[in-house]
Amino acid sequence: MHVGNGGEPVIATTRKPWIRRYRTALLVGIFILLFLFANFKSWPYVLYGPGSAEPVHPRVETGHKLDEKGALLFTTVSSYSRPNVFSILYAWINPRMDIQTEETATGGATNLAAYRNLLAWMRDSSEDNALLAAYNVMNKEIDVSQQGVIIVRLLPESKARENGLQEGDIITHVDGKEANTVQVLSAYISGKKAGETVKVSGTRGDKTFEATVPLITMPSSDRTGIGFQNDTVLEVTPPDPVKFDFDDTGGPSAGLMMTLEIIAQLTGEDLTRGYRIAGTGTIAADGTVGQIGGIQYKLMAADREKADYFLVPYDEKSGAPNWKLAEETVKKLDLSPKLIRVSTLSEALEFLKKLEPKKET
Repeated sequence: MHVGNGGEPVIATTRKPWIRRYRTALLVGIFILLFLFANFKSWPYVLYGPGSAEPVHPRVETGHKLDEKGALLFTTVSSYSRPNVFSILYAWINPRMDIQTEETATGGATNLAAYRNLLAWMRDSSEDNALLAAYNVMNKEIDVSQQGVIIVRLLPESKARENGLQEGDIITHVDGKEANTVQVLSAYISGKKAGETVKVSGTRGDKTFEATVPLITMPSSDRTGIGFQNDTVLEVTPPDPVKFDFDDTGGPSAGLMMTLEIIAQLTGEDLTRGYRIAGTGTIAADGTVGQIGGIQYKLMAADREKADYFLVPYDEKSGAPNWKLAEETVKKLDLSPKLIRVSTLSEALEFLKKLEPKKET
C-alpha cells in the first residue's frame, strides 16, 4: 500500500494478462474455427443409406401409352462421398446407415471420377440390356452394334494406371486403328511382345483421352495384353422410339424393373395388377437377373413408399446373398413388402401375370 499526495492510502493494482482478459472471446473464436474446420473438411469415406423407390413409368418412353393402376418401382441406394465429420457422426449413430472407406466403396478405382464414369456406363449398359432382354422375350428383332471396349478393372500387374488409363475409359482405337471390339483389340495386341507399347485412345466420360501404355504378359495366360478386365460397349437400336431418363442414377441395378416396364408398355398389359411392386436386379440380354449391392437400403426405401411386393434377385449357385440379406433385413426392421425371389425375367413375368388384380378399398 502507498500513500497519496493528500495522505490517503492508495491500493496498487496489477493488470490481468491479456489472455485472461480475452479468454471468453478466445474460446469462442477457437470453437468457431473448430466448427468451420469440421464442417468444411472432407474425409475419404462414403456414407450409405436408403435411397428412393419411385415409379419406372415416367422414366421410360416407348411411344405406347399405358394406364397403370399400380406402379413398378425401381429402388436406389443413397450415397454421399467425402462427408464432413458431422455427417460421419450422424451415419455412425444411425442404424439405417453405413460408412465405408472411399477405397472400399469404389473397389480401388483410380479416383472418384473414374468410378463415376464406370457407374454411368453400367447404367447405360443396363438400359441396353433391358432393351435386349425385353425384345428377346417378346420375340422381336432389335439392332445391336459394338462401339468400344470399356475398362472395368485394372489388374495389379498392369502398368496402365501409371501411364494414364483408368476405370471407365472406353477404348475405340489402338495405334490409330479402329478397335471397337474386344476381339479386334486383343488380336492386334497379341501380335506384340511384353515390354512393347501401344497408344490407345477413346472417351473418358464426356471427354476424349489418349495414353501410351506398356504391354505385359497376362497373369492367367502366356498372351500379351494391357492388363485389365473389360466389357463391350453396345449401341442398341430398337424399332420403337424408346427413351430412358435415368441420368441422375448410376449402376446397373434398375435393369430388371426397366425391362418389365418396357414389356408392359409395348404389350399394353398392366403388369402391376394395381399393386406397388418394387424390385432390383441387373438384367442380361438372355433375361438372367443378377445380384446387386445395397439391397437392405432399397428394401427400406420400398417400405417407406408402401410397396406391396419386392422382387429380389436369387442366385442359388452363389449362395443367394441378396435373398438372405433381404430376409434378414425384413425380419430385423419389420418391413412390410412381401419378398419374391426371381432368377430370370421369365420368372418375374410369371409371378406378375399370376397376380389377382388388387381390390380397390
